[in-house]
Amino acid sequence: MRLGISLYPHLIKANYDLEEYLIKCAKAQIKVIFTTLINVKKDNQELFQRFLTLTKIAHKLGMEVYGDVDDTVYDEFKLDKNNREQIMYFFTTELGLKGIRFDAGVSAEGIAKLTHNHEDIKIILNSSNPAQEIPYLLSLQAKKSNLVACWNFYPQRYTASSLPYFVEKMTILKTEGILSQAFVALQRPDAQGPWQHNDKLPSIEMHRDLPLDFQVRHFVALGVDDIIVSTQFLNDEELTTLNNINLHKITLNLKPSIEITSAEKTILSDQNVHFVRPDLAEYMIRSTFSRLKYRDLDIPPRSFEGKSFAKGDIVILNNKAQNYRGELQIITKQMASDGIRNWVGQLDENEQNIIDCLMPNREFSFNLI
Repeated sequence: MRLGISLYPHLIKANYDLEEYLIKCAKAQIKVIFTTLINVKKDNQELFQRFLTLTKIAHKLGMEVYGDVDDTVYDEFKLDKNNREQIMYFFTTELGLKGIRFDAGVSAEGIAKLTHNHEDIKIILNSSNPAQEIPYLLSLQAKKSNLVACWNFYPQRYTASSLPYFVEKMTILKTEGILSQAFVALQRPDAQGPWQHNDKLPSIEMHRDLPLDFQVRHFVALGVDDIIVSTQFLNDEELTTLNNINLHKITLNLKPSIEITSAEKTILSDQNVHFVRPDLAEYMIRSTFSRLKYRDLDIPPRSFEGKSFAKGDIVILNNKAQNYRGELQIITKQMASDGIRNWVGQLDENEQNIIDCLMPNREFSFNLI
C-alpha cells in the first residue's frame, strides 16, 4: 500500500516553493502524486512549465505522477486518441507521467491496448463502477499489472459512494488482481480541490467529515492499494499524521478503561501479537497468541457494570478463565458477561467499521489514545 497527494498546477501560485513541499511529502512516505491536465493550456507556457517542474521534482524524489485526462486534453494538444504511440510518447516521455487516468474519451479496446506498453506505464480507469468494466477489459486481454481502478472523488455532499457498494466493488478488484486507488479528504476549509465547488472530496460518503487518520486507516483495512489525499496542500501536522500510520496492518484507535491494569495494558499495547484466529467465532474476534505470550501475567477478575457486552467492546480473559487467561477478544455481537472477561475499553462507532475488515489471519494492533 502507498500514500499519495493531489496537486493541481493551475491552482499553484507562481511563487510557491513546490520543491520544498514535495521534499516534506517524500519524508512523510508519500509515493504517488495525482494531478490533472484538464486545466493545462498549451499556450500558457508558465502553467505548462509548472507541470513539467512538478513531474521532474517528483521523479527525483522517487514519486510517481499520475495525470487525469479527458477529451479536452486531446483537443488542446492536438492528440489522436486512437494513436497509441502518440499518446504514450506525449504523456510519458514529454510530460513525465508514470500513469494516465482516462476520465473519458478512450474505448475499452483502446484501454486494453494501452496496458501493453514496454515502460509499464499504469493505465488508470475512472472506475467507481468497476464491476461492469473490469471483466470486459480482461476479456480484451488487458495486461493486469498495468491496469489500475481509481475511484472518483465527490465534491458534492451526499453524492459519494456508500460503504457497502465500495466493499462490493473492492471485492471484485481483489478477486481479479487489479490494483486500486481511492481518495481521502482533508478537513480544512482552505484545502483546495480542482473545482469551484469543493466539499472535501472523499471517495466514500461516510468519510466526508471524519479525521484524515481514520479515513486512511479504514482504507488500509479495506485493502486499497493507493490512498490519495484529494485536496492540496497538506500542512506539517497532516503530513506527520500520514507518516505515523501503519500501512501494513489494521490499526484501531482505542480509549482504554480507566480501570485497566498494567498487565492488561501490556497486552493491548503489544504491536506484534494480535492476529485474527482463523475459525471465526459468532460473537467475537479472538486474538489467542496473547494468552501464550502472557500466560504468566496476573489478571484478577474485575466487575462489569453491564449484564452484557456489545459490539466494539474489547475484553481480556482474566484468571478465572484459567488456561485462556490473557486472550484478547473484540466483541462483534451482543453477549452475556460471564465473569471470565475483563472489559478494557470500547471502539467508537467509526472504529467499529474497521472491525468488519478483520478477516481470518489478519494482523491488527491498537493505538491507545
